[in-house]
Amino acid sequence: MLFVYFNQRKPYKKALLDAHHSKTSVDQFFYFILIPCLNEEKVIQATLRDALRLPGQKQIIVIDDDSIDDTLIRVKETPGPIMTVERKLPNARTGKGDSLNYAMPTIQKYIRDNHLNPHNCIVGVIDADGVLSNNSIYKLNDAFINEKTDAVQLRVKMKAPKKVLQTFQDIEFFTINHLTQLFRSNLNAVALCGNGQFFRYSSITKKLGTAPWGNALLEDYELTLRMELHGLHIRYIGDAYVDQEALRSVKKLVVQRARWSQGGFNCWKYLRRIITSKKMTTIQKFDTYFFFFQPVLNLLADFSIIYLTAHFILSHINNPEFLFVAIFALAVVGLLFGTVFTIIYLQELRLNDHAKLVINREDVLNIKFHLHRIFFAIGLISYIYVVLFFSLIISIYHEMIGQNTWAKTKRI
Repeated sequence: MLFVYFNQRKPYKKALLDAHHSKTSVDQFFYFILIPCLNEEKVIQATLRDALRLPGQKQIIVIDDDSIDDTLIRVKETPGPIMTVERKLPNARTGKGDSLNYAMPTIQKYIRDNHLNPHNCIVGVIDADGVLSNNSIYKLNDAFINEKTDAVQLRVKMKAPKKVLQTFQDIEFFTINHLTQLFRSNLNAVALCGNGQFFRYSSITKKLGTAPWGNALLEDYELTLRMELHGLHIRYIGDAYVDQEALRSVKKLVVQRARWSQGGFNCWKYLRRIITSKKMTTIQKFDTYFFFFQPVLNLLADFSIIYLTAHFILSHINNPEFLFVAIFALAVVGLLFGTVFTIIYLQELRLNDHAKLVINREDVLNIKFHLHRIFFAIGLISYIYVVLFFSLIISIYHEMIGQNTWAKTKRI
């Protein structure tokens, strides 16, 4: 992953500096932007206003999942090309995938009524707190002008990361996930994220029908698998990004990651199809196997680390000087990758700021990183497995008892 990043550094920096230019007309494609909502009154108007400012042809579709707050009122107060589709209990709140599928007939009708070319219609998904960088449409146009591109995933960033926990999430998404996607691009195994995913309406509906999303708790990765099983090509864009809010509490982070981990287990139902698939490449299959078994490997590693650490301490409890030096040395080694990722993160912030890609000035607060926050961030990145160990336990427990309810993160 690091090799690919440094190897592609020069062309990547050049692409960033050219990030506001496009090879195609801004009206080359028609965009349907789906925004699933459940009690989003605090953020939805700002998200709609930002989406309306994007250039090009578009229709925003808000999917309300039976909100009990003023989400719908806020949506209807916002003028522009905005449509609302409403789901009502007991047929609502059954997962993000179901919510997104519910909007597809509306898109189909709009295309037919307005005589649009389905091949030039792009369906995108942003979260209710999502904001696209102002060059997103240009970069998406450049990607979809290639007839072989069926779907695109934008880079993801956290809004205004003030707390160290938020900074950790920003480094995780804006740097580590970015490096992972660059690596996966070389394997033709890019994974879709829940926020900032776009696909060509014609090719997806032709292969997957008018309900492309599944019901896994990780609906974005399930859609990735369904696309790969049908030979569809997903691209990654690193010089445009989507903003989203970072979680502020460790408890919410543990719950969120437990849902993601369980969503990965939900996707195991595709394992047999993946093994026998003639459409997926060998590299894509191995990437999927690694994704499937990574939580299990992490769990075994966590138990091993806990046991071996306790055993080491008890074995040398009578030699405190050696114990202190050994633990200190091991801790420093353990901080290595956290340090590398943090340095790359700071460099990426500077590059994006220099290229004028920053959505909000507060997004790059960490360019002026205080030393103590750097140490805290490095420590959290390096030893987050201690916290997320509980997420793995929760996800396995929920999977064993058959609890597949969608634990949505509440807005503060």
